[in-house]
Amino acid sequence: MPRSTPFRLFLAAVVFIGILLLLTLVLSAAQFGLSLWQQLQTAPPWFVALIIALSGLMLGFGIWLSWRLLRPARPRATKTAAALSEAELQSHLQAATAAGIDVESAMQELQELARRRELEIIHLALFGEISSGKSSLINALLPGARVATDVIGGTTTNIEHYHWQRESGDEVVLVDVPGLNQVDREYDRMVMEEAQRAHVVIFVCDGDLTRNEYLALQPLLALKKPLIVAFNKLDRYSAADQQLIRERLTDRFASDPQVTTAGIATQPVRRVIKVGPDGTEHEEEQQLPPQIDELRAAVQAALDDNMALLEHLRDTAVFELTARKLEQSRAQHRVQASAALVKTYTRRAVAGGLAAISPGTDILIQGYLGTRMVKSLCELYEVPVRDIELQKLLDLTQAQVRTALPLILAVAGNAAKAFPGVGTLAGGLMHAVAYGLIFDALGNAVSRTLETRGELRPAPASLMFRDNLVDDVESRARKLLRLAFDVRKEQGQNGKDND
Repeated sequence: MPRSTPFRLFLAAVVFIGILLLLTLVLSAAQFGLSLWQQLQTAPPWFVALIIALSGLMLGFGIWLSWRLLRPARPRATKTAAALSEAELQSHLQAATAAGIDVESAMQELQELARRRELEIIHLALFGEISSGKSSLINALLPGARVATDVIGGTTTNIEHYHWQRESGDEVVLVDVPGLNQVDREYDRMVMEEAQRAHVVIFVCDGDLTRNEYLALQPLLALKKPLIVAFNKLDRYSAADQQLIRERLTDRFASDPQVTTAGIATQPVRRVIKVGPDGTEHEEEQQLPPQIDELRAAVQAALDDNMALLEHLRDTAVFELTARKLEQSRAQHRVQASAALVKTYTRRAVAGGLAAISPGTDILIQGYLGTRMVKSLCELYEVPVRDIELQKLLDLTQAQVRTALPLILAVAGNAAKAFPGVGTLAGGLMHAVAYGLIFDALGNAVSRTLETRGELRPAPASLMFRDNLVDDVESRARKLLRLAFDVRKEQGQNGKDND
């Protein structure tokens, strides 16, 4: 679209002014350069050398700073914890048992490892997406295994073990795991645990790898164990297509020397033309013997290469699995123990509010209890706590309590209407319930912060405390009112006993 004359005049004026400014800048720089040159001509040699050195240093610093700012950021090296030895694991398990942690799941891994060592049986784990041919492969290796196969994907719903006698006489156990695309995501954990327990992993795919199959292989590759990628249904591809698939698989795993590929056909068929007695022709499929010699050779090569290394890799993987299960048990124990601690201190806070003998003493009681509760939770999670962090947390929560206290008392008073006869006790009782709500909210906020962050962070904990404080207040207030009645009854009974 043609531009208007005023706009073109404006654009020309801007260009002209810009050229004038640039020319002025060039002339000023030239004048400064000539003036500096003339002054240096009459200056002492040491002064000239000093100016040149300073200029060189400044220029070098500018180049270095520009390089630091413009260079691509290097990824930070992640610190990985050193793998625990079997003796260290046993020591940690004993300590956890003494602390009351349920370590049965972790202990079972070491017991199973000891059993497999004693039997000296080689374990191969079969992986793959549903309907990739894993069960058919077992049927081909073990004709009498009677593995269920079906046209509907996902017939393998449990981990199955099948025994196979190698040509060398060694006994091998084939472990068939559920398909990687099962709806129940619990299978993912089971699959990885079997991979850690096995010596060699076999991944069955239907031709070239799909995106999901390639992603599923990544955690298996991280184990650094021998991994055989067996592409099934070889009979469906021409020789050229077979070569193309092999080349693609080789390229995919060029950086993973532990990976080998093998072509197999677990249920090969051949189409033939049959001529009937009347001369009519019809096409039929003939079942051919399984083609698994290439896979057998790959397995044999992996096992014959370095059996001691395979044992070491298997043991190390099982130790990591055991350590992870121990940590999961410890985390579950901490969640349960922290809930019990919060419940205990909430009860103490309610009792302290009811037992206050003069104005102000309840504040002192709650301050002491709050400090003890936070320190106890930090001890449970093995997190060091500094006094400055603890004080900052208490200051932040107290500020939020001052804002929310009128609402808490009002809601607690409304909840008290469901309890006949509360009126004469409402004052002290409502404050005791309010303290219970505060301690419950604070304890859960601190526990959650320690669990997710691994340290005491006052600001996030105080924000979580604020949310907990106003969440479902009326329902929680009713529960604490019942608790307050029970505590008051106990206090009254104790007073009679002392009299």
